[in-house]
Amino acid sequence: MSIYGALYAGVSGLNAQSNAMGMISDNIANVNTIGYKGVSARFSTLVAQSASATQYASGGVRSAPLSNIDKQGQLQGTASGTDLAVAGQGFFVVSDRSATSTSTQYLFSRAGSFRPDATGNLVNAGGYFLQGWTIAPGSSTPTSGSTFTGLSTVNIANLNGTARSTTNLSLDLNLPSTALPTEQTSDVVMQVNLDNTAATGTTHDVTSTVYDGTNTAQSVTYQWTKLAAANQWSLEALAPTGGSVTNGGPTTVVFDPATGLPTSGFPPPDPLYTWNNGSSSSIDITSYGTGITETAAASASSSQQFNDQYLATVQVFDDLGNTHDLQLAFTKTAANTWDMTALNPTLNGAQSGVIANLPRTITFSGGTPSVISMPPLTIDWSIGSTGATNSTITLDTGTIGAADGIIQFAGNFIVNSTEQDGVSFGNFRGVSISEEGVVTALFDNGEQLDIAQIPLAMFPNPNGLEARTGNAYSSTADSGNFILNRPKVGGAGLIAASSLEASNIDLAEEFTNMIVTQRAYSASAKIITTADEMLDELIRIVR
Repeated sequence: MSIYGALYAGVSGLNAQSNAMGMISDNIANVNTIGYKGVSARFSTLVAQSASATQYASGGVRSAPLSNIDKQGQLQGTASGTDLAVAGQGFFVVSDRSATSTSTQYLFSRAGSFRPDATGNLVNAGGYFLQGWTIAPGSSTPTSGSTFTGLSTVNIANLNGTARSTTNLSLDLNLPSTALPTEQTSDVVMQVNLDNTAATGTTHDVTSTVYDGTNTAQSVTYQWTKLAAANQWSLEALAPTGGSVTNGGPTTVVFDPATGLPTSGFPPPDPLYTWNNGSSSSIDITSYGTGITETAAASASSSQQFNDQYLATVQVFDDLGNTHDLQLAFTKTAANTWDMTALNPTLNGAQSGVIANLPRTITFSGGTPSVISMPPLTIDWSIGSTGATNSTITLDTGTIGAADGIIQFAGNFIVNSTEQDGVSFGNFRGVSISEEGVVTALFDNGEQLDIAQIPLAMFPNPNGLEARTGNAYSSTADSGNFILNRPKVGGAGLIAASSLEASNIDLAEEFTNMIVTQRAYSASAKIITTADEMLDELIRIVR
């Protein structure tokens, strides 16, 4: 009986070592498979019941696979932003088809070599589609879950950026405390309404007090004259008393009879004045709001001067993504008190909007604001014919008593920074995936849009998962039920973008195991040949 038992023990050894060799072969074959988890042979004895205490019944050996699914593979960097690796615990949730249906099979994988297919769905080398929670604007995604409800295939196609109008504008600049209210004028802001019923040759004068290069007050006059053609006036800068002017016009200004706003000729060229004290200066003529109009009302006008060395130019956006230049002029009106005037915005050098200008002032104490009166800017974009919706821009000029916005200290006029929240239209240029698993679409206008949250599946016993073709796993009774967690939450690992997890196979160890297995197999075969010789010897006894 013992000789036959030895034969069977040898056979069991052959079977066990053959099984182990199959596991080693699989490990070696998948040494370059992304996310592959190795399997090792676990041997256990087969024990037969002995007939008596003096008899031994040989049993043999058997081998069973031991999965090393929870063993981390080395992370390797790649150039693709959709290559993903899990550093720590957890599995990607994948499905066998892109569209969710009752027949969809959900599996789990560490193979993160995802690429967009023809329709933009992220799919890995095994043909499985990455699943995530869709992020809708203004909504939030679950932190965890125990079902596949709400999951859908992550898709990065048909993503377009949108334009956004400017709604907030913050200013951080220094106004020089040494500036004088009488510094040389660079600009005259004119507000004029002209009577469209006026007879040809009718004139209307706009007079303004300006300051020359010696900070001396001078009086200038701008004369409007009604022309014979309908809705046309000429504008001329007249020579000052005791001085002269060049490039002062006249310039023909044409008005739109429907809107009453100028369509050409305004603003005119900058006149160059020579003053009665021999100094000279050039003064720009401009307007703000519906500053220049021709209506049935009686002619009326006003004007204001300022120095453009205290002029800040910022860019703002309408809701169609057009970029407009907006100039903010600061004028010192008294000690520690400044006015701010918002000039009409321009697009490609032409007036593109109308600002309803309100008094805006800021008073300082000790260099920081003590009183701030900055009502929002309201901009009518209809004059620019862009089709944009009118804008309201809230101004943030700082905090009273703090140096976090507009300040007044000795030194130059310096614009430290301006920030606004509008953007132009953006084209999709790629995605980024954070450690927390948030998939974000990137656009060339700097905008970002969160589109999906990738969860990680956690198991009480990941080594109990059942391997499937394509380097995926399915849950079993041994693995326990899954829990979906956001990365870095509830023990889940983090997601490393532009990385892949290599197989956890040590090739040197596998070759060593192969040699040991080969020798063990040879030893088991020797058991069989030896037992065969003993049986042959026993048979020859009866001859």
